[in-house]
Amino acid sequence: MTLESAFCLDQGFELTEYDGTSATLVCELQDRQKNRHGNAHGGVIAALLDTAMGLATRSSGRVENLGTVSLTVNYLKPASGRVTAHAQVRRCGRTLAFCDAEVRNAADDIVATASAVFAVAPRGRSGTEPGTESGTESGGKPDIETSHA
Repeated sequence: MTLESAFCLDQGFELTEYDGTSATLVCELQDRQKNRHGNAHGGVIAALLDTAMGLATRSSGRVENLGTVSLTVNYLKPASGRVTAHAQVRRCGRTLAFCDAEVRNAADDIVATASAVFAVAPRGRSGTEPGTESGTESGGKPDIETSHA
């Protein structure tokens, strides 16, 4: 899996690891990404979190396409320098995926957390026909389900 978005590449986001339900991105913050106080602009942190969660969802190989339905970001402290986002899929069903993520600074302090819901299109399915269970195993169970409570 690669990071293909021109926006993300322009921001300096780098995919460092992923598996079937998680993804990690890093970004070395540049002056152009900072607010007037010299800290990371909140929009950059939000984009990093959203991208990490989207890639975590795609990392299973079962999702062809997705779009962010909702994104909630909690900013805990200012960020600067190198930041790392780690995202985890909590559940991915036929049409929706639920994820959590956090951003840490170089000192390993959590600087932001997020949760998101994504609309997903399963790989190999262009749409859902009546009576089908697109994106599910037999019995209507979700494709991906993780629990890390």
